[in-house]
Amino acid sequence: MPQTRARIGLIGAGAMGQRHLEALANDDRVEIVGVADAVAAAAQTAAAGVGARACATVADLVDLGVDAAFVTLPNVHHAAVVLELLDRGVHVFSEKPMATRLTDGRKIAERVRATGRLYQMGFNRRWAPAYRHLKAAIGNGFVPTSANIMMNDGDMLTPKWYTDATVSGGFMYDTAVHLVDMIAWLIGPIERVSALGRRSCYPDYDDIVMLLCCEGDRPVAFTTCGHASWATPLERIELYGDHALLVTEDLDRVRHTTREDPHAEWQQLPSPTLLTRWGYVDEDREFVDACLGLRAPAVTVDDAFHSIAVLEAAYTSLRSAGTVVSVSRA
Repeated sequence: MPQTRARIGLIGAGAMGQRHLEALANDDRVEIVGVADAVAAAAQTAAAGVGARACATVADLVDLGVDAAFVTLPNVHHAAVVLELLDRGVHVFSEKPMATRLTDGRKIAERVRATGRLYQMGFNRRWAPAYRHLKAAIGNGFVPTSANIMMNDGDMLTPKWYTDATVSGGFMYDTAVHLVDMIAWLIGPIERVSALGRRSCYPDYDDIVMLLCCEGDRPVAFTTCGHASWATPLERIELYGDHALLVTEDLDRVRHTTREDPHAEWQQLPSPTLLTRWGYVDEDREFVDACLGLRAPAVTVDDAFHSIAVLEAAYTSLRSAGTVVSVSRA
């Protein structure tokens, strides 16, 4: 008989881990069996909230017989834990970024192919209402020829490790990586990058402007700042077509103007809960679908590698005053 329930564990009981536990707890096909964290009290509190067992290590979690594990640790720890899980025969959902070094990203991609285990990257925005609207419009014939992207927030205030590049990999690995993936998903693979930036408020680059060239020589301007206020919109995407414009602000507000209707009004898309608006509910459900053999992972290991390859090229360009850098392939 086909598998109808998935035994799930989670590694990393911080804020991101809590979001996934909340989403998974509402999926009746899921049994959350364990939560692991190096801080025992954090593991115990999170586990108690979902009726799971607290664990100290990856090995302890795997010993509970998990089918799959969610990795929601600080960025620098993703690669090692993902590789250990794959080696132990466990399917993996990894929060972004895939890794903070391209060499580790390649190891993960190779290990996924060698083990045959499932791997899905946590790019939750692919399920947000506004970005689903963009994808549907493109599927219905809108052809983006260029784009302007903005992502600004106050993320570098909390948690403190965001500003430590040895842990985060760099500011863009924790925030801009989402819209790097969005650009590739909506417009096409990114082939070349030129980036300028400065260290305005923190030791890390925190003001960055990039010019990206996507497949088909389609240019995209992308600006991102880690020390802006939390005033909305925090994210804005403008896709340009033939006398047409598709615009989103944040995750649920859209506008589509054309030569026939140049003054089209904004639309507010429905999002009944915060987790739905941010895409976590559908993202996690589709990973569970994959674990149950109902579909392939929605965001693949190749998608994950492409996102960090773009960031590697961007940081290389930043350090060389905006030189155009080609994006590495897996």
